[in-house]
Amino acid sequence: MTRSHILFLNVSGIAVSLVLWEIAGRIVGPSLLAAPSVVIGTFLDLLFQGDMLRELFGSLRQMLVGFGLACIIGMPLGALMGRIRLVDALFHPWVSMVVVTSVAALAPLFILIFGTGFEFRVAIVFVASFGYIVLTAFHGARGIDPKIVDVARSFAVGPFESYRQVILPALFPYLITGARLGLIHAIRAMVMAEMFVLVGYGGLIFQSGQELSTAPLISYLVSLMAVSILANSVLGWTGRRLAPWYDSKMSR
Repeated sequence: MTRSHILFLNVSGIAVSLVLWEIAGRIVGPSLLAAPSVVIGTFLDLLFQGDMLRELFGSLRQMLVGFGLACIIGMPLGALMGRIRLVDALFHPWVSMVVVTSVAALAPLFILIFGTGFEFRVAIVFVASFGYIVLTAFHGARGIDPKIVDVARSFAVGPFESYRQVILPALFPYLITGARLGLIHAIRAMVMAEMFVLVGYGGLIFQSGQELSTAPLISYLVSLMAVSILANSVLGWTGRRLAPWYDSKMSR
């Protein structure tokens, strides 16, 4: 199946969904499900008012702090866990527990520790994305073919050069994939954390859920989905630009 066929099917699927959504919205009314024609008008009103974009970008800036810390700490840790058994034995159980624990369940504890401000949101985002980044890097490092490293050693390549020229290029696609997974969970955690304390973009989503029409709520959700898709696409594009072997490696 060619890319043009896939694109046609994607567009067709979206068009059919919008038509069905429009029909359902007109039947049940805006209090239960606002139709796309209603949502578009509400979305434009919220866009021109400025609150939506201001709160969204403000929340994303704070989210990037927690996500950045998760990448800075999680990527090297995952690579070390994949290459050194002692590091893996020490940290793997804790990382696994972080992944399977709901951040929503941790939110009340984090509020007690950090309060309801900037630190709370950063901590929630960090925990939500950290485990996925670590484990993806771990599996990437563990899956590196030992023969490749042995070939480098046979040419008298030192440990630093072996890491830079052999291990890092082989690991890079997994680092990008881990960042893409972590970013999606970071955005979700950001909204969840803000809904707990009624601030930022999550606070807008929560408050819009109390209105008589679902059009504002859907508008906020659509904006959030668009930002998530765009951010994920940018990371994928970055991976392909920096490492031409990214797609072939991750499609296996």
